[in-house]
This record gives sequence, structure tokens and C-alpha cells, in this order.
Amino acid sequence: MKKIGIALLLGSSLFAMTSNVQADEVYTFVVKKQEEKAKSRWSLQDWFDTRDRMKMMDLWLAIHSPSPFEFYLGGAHHWGGFTPGASFDDWAFSGAAYASIFGLGLEGESTNADMRWSALFLLRVFGFHYQATNITLQAGIRNSNGPAAPFRNAVAGVSMTIYLMKYFGLEGMYRHAFGSVTNAGLSGDRYEGGAFIDFQFLRIYGNYYSEHEYQDPTATQLFWSRSGVSLGSKLFF
Repeated sequence: MKKIGIALLLGSSLFAMTSNVQADEVYTFVVKKQEEKAKSRWSLQDWFDTRDRMKMMDLWLAIHSPSPFEFYLGGAHHWGGFTPGASFDDWAFSGAAYASIFGLGLEGESTNADMRWSALFLLRVFGFHYQATNITLQAGIRNSNGPAAPFRNAVAGVSMTIYLMKYFGLEGMYRHAFGSVTNAGLSGDRYEGGAFIDFQFLRIYGNYYSEHEYQDPTATQLFWSRSGVSLGSKLFF
């Protein structure tokens, strides 16, 4: 009898364990199946939640993305000498307004003899904005009403800015002036190069530049040339 009782006890325990295992398996199968269904289930509430998340992401991007509009104003002091032997000391100003990769620029220079200015259309072909590494094409006109050699030219050129560090970089520019329509075909070339440091919205820069003017469009007869240094600043908005 004792052996029979032990056998019944073991049998009932084994049956209970088997039943529990089967119940757990059934429960796990049902729960997992429902979870899989829930993952692929679409509801109107899900659509509203996704829409709200997208609105928050768009707002975050709008706050943290750079504006497509960019403006700057600048001024500089020039020192240098003419060939052969005369010196000069003058002031210059510049400004530009960008909308994405397109911009309009204005430059002026007050010398002892006249006031020269240039109006430019700017096209950035590389880079996200002016205060970043970029390559920008230039085209426009320059004008001088000086009594010695008044001129009006079409101009074209390219400028480049390279950031070596976060707030320090190099910049350069080449610009060609085609034959003047008002002064016997007066043409010329201008080269600039230097370094700058950015203090947030303020840039301090120093450049070396060289300029050559010719009395004919073929650039064979030198009219005058000058070279020097400039020290200036730009404010960005």
C-alpha cells in the first residue's frame, strides 16, 4: 500500500507539472501572437501620434538649422604703393546679402583721386554659407569717376574661404576686369589673399593684395599697378 501511495503521489505531481508546462506554452504562444499582431496593427491614434512627433522634429530642425538668409557689412583700411614709387592710404567698405547660394554684393573704395565701387552678383558653388569653407563665383560691374582715368568695366572672378580650425581660416580672391567701355579699353586683374579670425558674428582679417591695370584689353601695355595690405572687419547678421 505504501508503494502504491508513493506511485500515485509521483504520478499526480508529474501530471501537474506537465499541465503547468503545457499551460505556460499555450500562454506564451497566445501572448507572443498578440504582440506580433499589435506591432503591425494600424490605428487612427497611431497616425495622430506620428503626426505630432513629425511636427516636433520639424520644429527642432527649424530652430537648429542655419537660416538660408545671410548678411554682412565690412570696412577696411588699405596701405600700399603704386608703381613706380608713389604710396597710398585709403578706406574701403563692403556688404552682401545672401539667400541660400545666391547673393548680391557692393564694394567701394575711397582713394585720394576718386571713388571706386563694384556691384556684384554672387553664386556659391561649394559650401553651405559664407561663414564656412566655400567657393563663390562673382560677376558684375565696377565704376570710377576719377578725373585721371574714369572707367566702367564688366568684371568676373572667384573667391575661396578655407577654415583650418573652427574660428580661423584663409581666404583668397581673383577678379578680372574686362575692357572698359569708357576709357580706351582699360582692363585689369586683382589678387587678394590673407587670414581671418571669427569671434562669433565678428570677423577680423588681414589681406595682401595686388592690382594691375592695362591700357588695352589684351593686357600687354601696363597703365599702372599697386600692391599693399589691408586690415578690416566684418559684421554678420
